[in-house]
Amino acid sequence: MERGIKVEDLSVSEIQTLAKSVGINIPEHLLEEVGYSLNGLLEALDTIPDYQWQHIEALPILIENQLKD
Repeated sequence: MERGIKVEDLSVSEIQTLAKSVGINIPEHLLEEVGYSLNGLLEALDTIPDYQWQHIEALPILIENQLKD
């Protein structure tokens, strides 16, 4: 994606379709709020400079064991 090109916000229908495709059910009353958050996140991500990220190794996500003996 080229920088500087305004990407259209995702519609409620598109958000529902994306969520269902990964097994997430978003309650109807939360769809608008999820839309604002998701579209805001996508807009913020678009401001990150377009470096050659494919040459940078991702760090593993380490999650502490939540179960205590």
